[in-house]
Amino acid sequence: MPGVLKNLSYHDPYTRYKGQRLIDVVKKLGYRAEIPLELAIDVLYSLYLPFPRLIDVHEVPLGSEKHYQLISTLLLLPETKKLRLYTVADSFLSTTLGALVLMNLLDEFGNEISSERTIKGAGGRDNNLGASRAPQTSDRELGEDEGFREKVRRAVENALRDAETIRKVKNLAYGYRAGVGHVLNLENDVVSVLKLVKNTDVKKLLEWLERMPSLSTIVKRKKYRFSKGFIEGYTTGSDLDRLVPTELAYPEIYFYARLADNKLLLYDKYLQASLGPLYVLVDKSGSMEGEKILWAKATAIALFLRSRIERRPFFIRFFDSEPFSLMRLRSSAKPSEALRFLEYLAMVRGGGGTDISKAIITACNDIAKYRSRGLSEIILITDGEDRIAKSLVRRSLAQASAKLISVMIMGDNADLKQISDKYFRVIKLDEKEMLKVVEA
Repeated sequence: MPGVLKNLSYHDPYTRYKGQRLIDVVKKLGYRAEIPLELAIDVLYSLYLPFPRLIDVHEVPLGSEKHYQLISTLLLLPETKKLRLYTVADSFLSTTLGALVLMNLLDEFGNEISSERTIKGAGGRDNNLGASRAPQTSDRELGEDEGFREKVRRAVENALRDAETIRKVKNLAYGYRAGVGHVLNLENDVVSVLKLVKNTDVKKLLEWLERMPSLSTIVKRKKYRFSKGFIEGYTTGSDLDRLVPTELAYPEIYFYARLADNKLLLYDKYLQASLGPLYVLVDKSGSMEGEKILWAKATAIALFLRSRIERRPFFIRFFDSEPFSLMRLRSSAKPSEALRFLEYLAMVRGGGGTDISKAIITACNDIAKYRSRGLSEIILITDGEDRIAKSLVRRSLAQASAKLISVMIMGDNADLKQISDKYFRVIKLDEKEMLKVVEA
């Protein structure tokens, strides 16, 4: 079946590779129909190209009338115009949303987009993509089947519902940082993204984050003044290691007078602080079920984004009466690793008892095991009123060079308050409380 978009080379290896990738995604998600490669290419590039144009009606080859009708209808729909606001010139989003549109078309047309080139039309009749064009069929009649148009519209509309969630997942994977990674790093995970956007908990977590202000405007990398650091501006003082050379042009007596008064013009130099991991401990005991654990997971995502801005490793571990498996992300984590983090969060459910002391000691052992440099922070999120082995926990924190920041959800814990460097009580589960934790 020939393609129907103008100025697109259907024999180009890269074009065929992109179309085949779209088909592979659809098949990995459980669709078994044989999808024509040219149809997949046309769906993909109808979303990706800034100005996709159809070939003229009189150029449509025999047997491709319904293929032409499908793409023509797709391009004319107002829903497609909204969808293209996400996909134009974006390889990842056009592939992901193109796969959704293709799957929805398979659902709408009874899984009949196959190598036999058959689409079930309106009223249950068969519209054969491979059939010869009847002599009496006019050019105008190619786009007049309202039942056909409605099915294509529903396919696009259903994809549009998930478009914003997919964009949020993409932003999360890149940590809202421009110039990080390459879009192909995430294209390999289209199937994972499509599974994630269907998860109700993931959608709720992303809604929490959407209500927060941009973390990049709030969180800054920690730095300190250092004579051999990077120049960030000018200041005055008497540190000759940072002297601006133009000061040497003054007469000697004037130079020494300014030196004595601490008024020499100096470079303002800074060095980025070396920080240990940001370690998040999340209580998943039975009392945390529902909104509490959702809030805690959303806070963990916000802390992950903070760790990316500060370029430090990120550790997360859930616990109840026993610590669960550790997830560790490097400071330069790839987008695919961020997706696995999101999958990990979606998988965890509340249940079990609470042992806070064991969880904190395990976190300290993790930090020591990976020999992290610099000061580490352990953010504990819990609602438990468990008694703490204070002397043992203090010793573990000191050996790991870690600060403990405790976040108590709708409760209080006197023992935790005594051993924590910072202690927060969350009264209302909202984004303002979440922001306080992230800023801490």
